[in-house]
Amino acid sequence: MVGMSIFSKDRSVELRMQDDGKLAIYYNNRCAWQSTDQQISNAKGAIMQGDGNFCIYDKNGKATWHTNTAAPTGDNKTFVSVQDDGNLVLYKNGGATPIWSSKSNK
Repeated sequence: MVGMSIFSKDRSVELRMQDDGKLAIYYNNRCAWQSTDQQISNAKGAIMQGDGNFCIYDKNGKATWHTNTAAPTGDNKTFVSVQDDGNLVLYKNGGATPIWSSKSNK
């Protein structure tokens, strides 16, 4: 949801759903990565979908950004991880296979 954050295990990396509709990674009080350059005034939040796609939705239910990782048959074992190294990573197969990364290493 907008205004909420989740943190890496050691709490040094913050994934924040900002009021401007951008998903952002912060460490050392600086923004290291943003999901988009566009501002989305009516953003609702981000969700890890059952099909393996990580998306930001607006209040009307429209996807405004996504990782483009949806599997045709779905992959309910896909999850998102905020890592201590500064990356946001999507894993499938219960964590065995990385399928997307923000490439925002510290």
